[in-house]
Amino acid sequence: MLEAVKRTIAAYDMLLPGEPVLVALSGGADSTALLHALTALGYPVRAFHLNHCLRGAEADRDEAFCRALCTRLHIPLTAERIDVAAECAKGESTEAAARRIRYARLHAAAQGAKIATAHTAEDNLETVLFHLVRGTGPKGLAGIPPVRDRIIRPLIEVERAQIERYLAAIGQDYVTDSTNAADVYTRNRIRHTVVPALRQINPAVCGAAARLGTLLRQDEEFLLQQARALLTDAARADGAFDTAPLVQAHPAVRTRALRCMAAQAGMPLRDLSAQHIAAWDALLTAQTPSAVCTLPHGWQVRREYGAVRLTQAEAPCVRPGIPLTVPFDRMIWDGTLRLQVRYLEKDEVFYKTFNTFCVDCGTIDFASLCVRTRRTGDRICLSEKGGSRTLKKRMIDCKIPRVQRDQLAVIADKNGVIAVQDIGVDCARLPQGGARIQIQIEGYGTWHMI
Repeated sequence: MLEAVKRTIAAYDMLLPGEPVLVALSGGADSTALLHALTALGYPVRAFHLNHCLRGAEADRDEAFCRALCTRLHIPLTAERIDVAAECAKGESTEAAARRIRYARLHAAAQGAKIATAHTAEDNLETVLFHLVRGTGPKGLAGIPPVRDRIIRPLIEVERAQIERYLAAIGQDYVTDSTNAADVYTRNRIRHTVVPALRQINPAVCGAAARLGTLLRQDEEFLLQQARALLTDAARADGAFDTAPLVQAHPAVRTRALRCMAAQAGMPLRDLSAQHIAAWDALLTAQTPSAVCTLPHGWQVRREYGAVRLTQAEAPCVRPGIPLTVPFDRMIWDGTLRLQVRYLEKDEVFYKTFNTFCVDCGTIDFASLCVRTRRTGDRICLSEKGGSRTLKKRMIDCKIPRVQRDQLAVIADKNGVIAVQDIGVDCARLPQGGARIQIQIEGYGTWHMI
């Protein structure tokens, strides 16, 4: 067995010669053999044991065994006790909570060192079958990766029979988890019924599953390279992604690009299901230009006409109305806008820019002059020929994303809208030869046009 472990470590560049490693030690045959093997191969080994407090006296027995084993082998041991059942999050299974807590504590104990877990060739086969019956893609069908970040699995190509022979040869006993015999768990039913049936068909079925995993991981690596390149092509300076290159890409690349997009944004991927990806993919060609797709953990993806944007969902932003006196020059709305309003001298030349408006004072009720966000019924007429239209329709015409429409600055008085950020000035308020004011709106980091 030692030679098999040595080959696996070398094949996957798991450890450098003499590199320290933390072994996840349960006291079972697999982790006990792993502890011995890495020690025999000359690696500086530490061990970590977590008592999940789920099996009463049996769990205490396992902890005592690990303590005695490490004392005898002169291996430093970190042992912790956590009541996993009490730590389950809402809706989380005990098994999922145990895995989450175990890996979190392992990483804390490792202090940056590699972590060796005792997953075997049978574990890999059972994982492949488990994912298969639940429904999975190529990544799930590839099984357990030999290396994942700082997690290494030196026994991943070793079968249980080899482990038992090795332990017998060195005279080492181990403990057995009684729950491994209970067929109430899906994985145990696979282990006790499906795997033996497959071994009758092909005694080397574990090796066949390993080869499948290797091929699928190679394919996945190539497709991910293509997906990252696609995402780079689609990326825009404002953080959104153009839909055109995404839609034109092969689905195998496009759907992986969406997962890459989620990962880059910092979204947890564990609960991002195939159904979520399918809904997100459909959003790319949705007829509604401001469609929204809800994703796990409070995330959402929005269409912004020819683009998509992934963000965490936020509560609607309510902007308070602010009375305007002339002159006016300051930041408003939490520093996201700077608004300037001033009188123009009689002969002063007005230089119009995108969000700078010139308004006839005779059309303004200064007592009710204010800056606010849009309201139901707001209308604006940009030209005499164009006629008056609702502000909502004007924003749609200008392809302003729906999420931004309730944030744009509206200058108004009791008679209605005067001017709107990113839209223009109402033609009825244009200078008629009398006194004038200049209104200038500057956005800081929250506004962008499509």
